[in-house]
Amino acid sequence: MATDTDTIPLFLLQSVLFPKALLGLRVFEPRYLDMVSSSLRNNRGFGICLTHLRGDGHAEPERVGTLARIVDWGGEPGMLEIQVEGQQRFTVQDWYYAGALAMASVHYWAEEPIVPMRREDDMLRAILRELLGEAAARNPDASTAGMILAQALPASPEEKQALLLLQDPLERLRRIHNLLNQRGGA
Repeated sequence: MATDTDTIPLFLLQSVLFPKALLGLRVFEPRYLDMVSSSLRNNRGFGICLTHLRGDGHAEPERVGTLARIVDWGGEPGMLEIQVEGQQRFTVQDWYYAGALAMASVHYWAEEPIVPMRREDDMLRAILRELLGEAAARNPDASTAGMILAQALPASPEEKQALLLLQDPLERLRRIHNLLNQRGGA
């Protein structure tokens, strides 16, 4: 497990990664190929942050992201396909470019409380069963369920970032339910 503060490389994306969730990535930029190689060699994670373009055309990370751990990889020369699992959320204290790679001093968040899902979340349990299978979705806590559902949610990166910022797992499930209702998915 990571310490409370750390300095990590950042993978700047138009995507959000949630703790306990999986995300597939295609890596082809040399700076990120080097970062992934170093991560695999040193068994260290890297941060994934939603990115916005500044007025000067450079990418700027959101202030909250998620530590990613590579759980599977493969590919061919010049193109790496990896699957990462979200670990802890973090707040970017300060960030800078080291060459072409963004680096950040981060402060890790505490784990969310373990609380059961509510009875009214049965529809969300059904979605979890479709995503994970019957056995894996049998008794998830509200935090785990919310993180996995938020990752799979057909929502904009900004909506997902708002879900990532929440610290109440039951509120996250309520918002996911509302977003699905708005899209006719519930």
